[in-house]
Amino acid sequence: MKPYDESDPESIEEFGMRLVGKTLREVTGSSIGGRFKGKGKLGQLVEELYFGYSPNSKSEPDFPKAGVELKTSPLKFVRGKLVSKERLVLNIIDYNQEGKFSFEKSSFWVKNGLLLLLFYLHDPSKIDIDLIFKICRLWKYPEADLKIIRDDWQKIVTKIREGKAHLLSEGDTLYLAACTKGSTAASSMRTQPYSTSKAKQRAFSLKSKYLNYIIDGSLQRQSDLVVKDTRKYRNGETFEELVESRFSPFYGKTVQEIEHELHITLPNSKHKYYLLAKSILGVQKDRIAEFEKADIELKTIRLKKNNRPKESMSFKQIRFMEIVNETWETSYWLETLTKRFFFVVFGLDQEEELRLRKVFFWAMPVKDLEVARKFWEDTKKKITEGNHSDFIKESDARICHVRPKAKDSSDRMMAPSGREEKKMAYWLNSMYIKEVIENS
Repeated sequence: MKPYDESDPESIEEFGMRLVGKTLREVTGSSIGGRFKGKGKLGQLVEELYFGYSPNSKSEPDFPKAGVELKTSPLKFVRGKLVSKERLVLNIIDYNQEGKFSFEKSSFWVKNGLLLLLFYLHDPSKIDIDLIFKICRLWKYPEADLKIIRDDWQKIVTKIREGKAHLLSEGDTLYLAACTKGSTAASSMRTQPYSTSKAKQRAFSLKSKYLNYIIDGSLQRQSDLVVKDTRKYRNGETFEELVESRFSPFYGKTVQEIEHELHITLPNSKHKYYLLAKSILGVQKDRIAEFEKADIELKTIRLKKNNRPKESMSFKQIRFMEIVNETWETSYWLETLTKRFFFVVFGLDQEEELRLRKVFFWAMPVKDLEVARKFWEDTKKKITEGNHSDFIKESDARICHVRPKAKDSSDRMMAPSGREEKKMAYWLNSMYIKEVIENS
């Protein structure tokens, strides 16, 4: 007889909680460290050594009587704070089957409607049974999250039904994503029912930033919701549509007029327009919960009179010593470009007054990601070779470019060449951003 009730989710969670602060070796006394191979083997060890059942690949949850799926996920420290190391991969998407079902009968919901999440501290110097568990959480999606997840699932399935599975991107959705899944690009290609084009194998996954929300809740770190009551949605309205509707009454108004209507006075700082956007959303705290969970990056854009952005869009500095060890699939640049953006666009009128023009959500199209991949490969090659004087420039019109982003000319970092080089960053070209705005 098992030491927990297999039909009771709370009993399963209570038993899982006994792992927190401990390792599998400490709890089970086992010395088995390499029985299972491949990613996810810690989860398999937890299933067999701790919960006492044989791992399997069935479409039903791991604890079928309770409807609970067990998932382990790694944590890392970033600036002294525990955060998710990676997305949480769920079940493989069967393109030939998923489109036949409603959300309630979908493979995603049947298997992952209720999760037992075991977060452990990643440590490459230790074997699996010596990794420390930090959080155990029975996760039932809150109503506000489930609304967005349903819409995400519908977006993914709509593309499949339209014969566009090959155009799926993680940037299409907010919380629930269709991530690539396969050891190599060639071996991961799959047929789809409504097109002759083969599509990369993908799995449903929860984005790492959504996991951070779960982690924060478990550790009592708070943020502010845009939608505090799902009754605020109009019938059939998505989260993105609701957000856009909050901005539309202010279209054409100056920054000062918006401040007056919202009864706020913002400091004249570089963050002013971001703070104004948060105020329109009704968010008081520093963090916007839905944006964090969906890994949405809010970007404010100021247009000149010719409708061209005042400047190109900058991102993080390139870590020279890291990029040489990245692949495209694991690169910071792909991770950044496959997230979803929320653009808040201001434009100068004839009197040199900034007015709110428009807002919209955006993810980079697959065809542009291919251009970005070639740009990244060129950048990596030049850094590897020690060539820091010939990066792709904005004038090359390649969507992206590399240029300095440093305090001054003496602000440098070590490069693989053994020399300290001027700090550089990724940028999206201003003309490309102009086209995105015009086409959205």
